[in-house]
Amino acid sequence: MRLKTRYLFGVLVLLLGALIPSPAVAASTVTLVASGLDSPRGIAFYHGRMLVAEAGHGADSCSGIPCVGTTSQISWVNRSTGASTPLVTGLFSVSLGPEGSLGVSGLSVRGGKIFAALGATPQEVPPSVPGDLAAEAGKLISVEPDGTWESVAPVGKSDFNYTLKFTEPTPGVYSPGTQEHDANPTGVLATGNGVYVADSGANTLDFVDRHGKISIVHYFGWRDPNPNNFPSDAVPTCIARAEDGLWVADLSGHLFRVDGTKATEVVPRDGAGKPLLSHVTGCTTDGEGNLYLVNMFGPGIPFTSPSFFQGNVVKFAPEEGRGSVLAGNLAFPNMAAVGPDGNLYVTAGSICPAHVPANAPGPCAGGGKVLRINLSHEGDSNRD
Repeated sequence: MRLKTRYLFGVLVLLLGALIPSPAVAASTVTLVASGLDSPRGIAFYHGRMLVAEAGHGADSCSGIPCVGTTSQISWVNRSTGASTPLVTGLFSVSLGPEGSLGVSGLSVRGGKIFAALGATPQEVPPSVPGDLAAEAGKLISVEPDGTWESVAPVGKSDFNYTLKFTEPTPGVYSPGTQEHDANPTGVLATGNGVYVADSGANTLDFVDRHGKISIVHYFGWRDPNPNNFPSDAVPTCIARAEDGLWVADLSGHLFRVDGTKATEVVPRDGAGKPLLSHVTGCTTDGEGNLYLVNMFGPGIPFTSPSFFQGNVVKFAPEEGRGSVLAGNLAFPNMAAVGPDGNLYVTAGSICPAHVPANAPGPCAGGGKVLRINLSHEGDSNRD
């Protein structure tokens, strides 16, 4: 499997631990809900209960990189005690070494079913991996509350084939109109008619209908004029629906309102006119039409500036056209969902394996986490 910059979700910054701020949250409205999770990514709620996607760590014993195993899972997490209980285990996971892991990513609940995207694509899985396990890579799956699951569509496989029509970019050279031959389904949004999937590798927004048919809604072909920036292409990561339509954000810090097949960029700014997005991995909405966008990394020089390691959550009101940083100084936040108590829940330490001691040095102390950001003060209903 090729190691693309879109997969560089920051583990290599562990080598730069002196630059990384403490993983302690930056605001009094942010509370640690759970820890000890294995590279947590997507988060969703099913009948009031929290679900978290854990990308895993490849195999328990790795002899080389990439390392493919079955350590990815979807877990129930109790919002009161922080205890986690697996719902689905043994899913595809690939460790890319210092660059992190790919496994279960986005989660979305609709019509009594849980939908999840598995990262990567079978075309890039090493041939030594058993066929059944390799075939899980890049799939959209549906999960029942009893833990049984089935494949909905091979999104990663289809998207990889879509990218073959493009010329690949020349490394280190600005190559407009090009595209890596790659796929990595990441964000998921289930609707009454089907499921949207953001593919961070193929740079596409897909729609999977009720019969499993995959169509490309929009291709995000932007490339950075400076190909040495991180990332050098769009890398769409998440999808959210508000009253005014569909929203897609990407790791390059762009936000788009999607109407049909047309995508219009919108730039959230604070009161001083400063752009608020840098490297978005998660987005969701509340009942009032506000967007919440998770910047996994800050606006500094990639993997160099201390500010780059300061992730945050941005609140943006599209109708008013203004936004603000809701919480900052977060260590590797990833995806978010509004809970039944009206508060925002965010996965953090999203590149951290589960069993890192709480007293270990660096931002992965205590493993992957879930944080709560209070959006209201009318009393929490934290019972599971």
